[in-house]
Amino acid sequence: MGRFLDAYKPERHYMRGPGPKWHAKHSASLLTAASAQPAGNHGAALKELRAAEFQLLGWMAPMAAAVTLGFMAVMVLA
Repeated sequence: MGRFLDAYKPERHYMRGPGPKWHAKHSASLLTAASAQPAGNHGAALKELRAAEFQLLGWMAPMAAAVTLGFMAVMVLA
């Protein structure tokens, strides 16, 4: 029975992430993968995002004003 109780070794099951052997094996492939990313065309993507936000605000502000005025009219007439 003592053998059964000693079977669990937490140091074998505790995972903290990749160790030095893994890093030594994969460091070259990680560097090539990181350098394969596009250098930076973030300006165009940011411009598209800003245009989408502006388009959203273009209809959201008048809609909020109309809803507010409608609510006020209902409260006055009630």
